[in-house]
Amino acid sequence: MTDDDDERFGRPDGHRYDAPESDDSRVSKEWVYAVLGILVLVLMVLIATGTVQIFPG
Repeated sequence: MTDDDDERFGRPDGHRYDAPESDDSRVSKEWVYAVLGILVLVLMVLIATGTVQIFPG
């Protein structure tokens, strides 16, 4: 490709065009975020019930 062909993929802010991610990688990220959210909720419940102490006293 020539430099002119490369320029048409560029954006005005100087960054190049990013292709959309595949469905497999998108679904994989959704699962990871769901598991992380559930882990945070469980930790919050354990802290709220006093099972896990933040400041041992």
